[in-house]
Amino acid sequence: MSTVANPHAHTRTTTGSLKRLRENRNAQEIYFLGIDGGGTKTQAIITDAHLNILGEGHSGAANPHRVGFKEAVANIKAATCEALQQAGLQFEDIAAAVAGIAGISHPIHYHTMEEALDRTLGLDKLELVTDARAALTGALDGKPGVIVIAGTGSIALGLNDAGNEARSGGWGPTFSDEGSGYDIARQALKAVAASFDGRSPETLLTRLICRELKIDKPSDLPSVIYQDDAGPAHIASLAKVVADAAAQGDDVAQEILERAGQELGQLVVAVIERLALQHQQFRVACIGSVFKAGDFVLASFRRTVLAVAPHAEIGEPLFPPTIGAVKLAEASIQADAE
Repeated sequence: MSTVANPHAHTRTTTGSLKRLRENRNAQEIYFLGIDGGGTKTQAIITDAHLNILGEGHSGAANPHRVGFKEAVANIKAATCEALQQAGLQFEDIAAAVAGIAGISHPIHYHTMEEALDRTLGLDKLELVTDARAALTGALDGKPGVIVIAGTGSIALGLNDAGNEARSGGWGPTFSDEGSGYDIARQALKAVAASFDGRSPETLLTRLICRELKIDKPSDLPSVIYQDDAGPAHIASLAKVVADAAAQGDDVAQEILERAGQELGQLVVAVIERLALQHQQFRVACIGSVFKAGDFVLASFRRTVLAVAPHAEIGEPLFPPTIGAVKLAEASIQADAE
């Protein structure tokens, strides 16, 4: 059984954080920090012991492969500081924190990020997990099931009754991220180029993408797409143009989104089979901007998943990844206090 539980994950606990927990247990003055850092944006929240959100912060991408470690850590700190300021709290008021960050699955990247956050945030108790792990906890509220995240990139992650975890996808844009915003945009750009060459039918995508990128004709695409700052997140933003074209009846755009739904469904099916969930009832939570395209993506996604797991319930996550991170933080400090 493949596992995605990070073997390098650990927390640093001081007597100060545990003392605050014990002293404030009756007063309920316990505060948690949850961070969700992805390839496009970072969100941080501060909650009390009842999971009431006291402060929120937002900033840019936190995936070090997309923006580098320095910028990623700066964005995480900016979102955290904004949330603390809104809540009227300081770093030392936080009993426990969990940061769910994209792009840290490899041990080297994990430890680099961990050390950088330790230096920058200086929290008593901080646990670093993948963004998918935080999303899994929030989306399923600790119950067995599968999540699929389709934003700039794509990944599926699941949990069964035995506590085993499995994943599929998440290999990055160069040779994976099927069904992601980046993949959809890449397929759309290919369709525009092929249409311009006369190799495939005309498509509304040509006009809409040229308008979005502020260029006159498809032959101008290389100057925009291959510029230094046109990273995966910038290209992935064109996925919304594909959804617009599909909504206007463009066959090419609709086919691209249908294939994306199938690819995302196959990610989920791989996890279902590895966790032996085919004949069980469980939730499949769909997370990320790609699913905003609605049935253009979801129809083929549902068919692919339900063909293998007919009892699966497909829907939205129960809670967002930031709440998932807070729940992990709460569980970690409760375990330390027992």
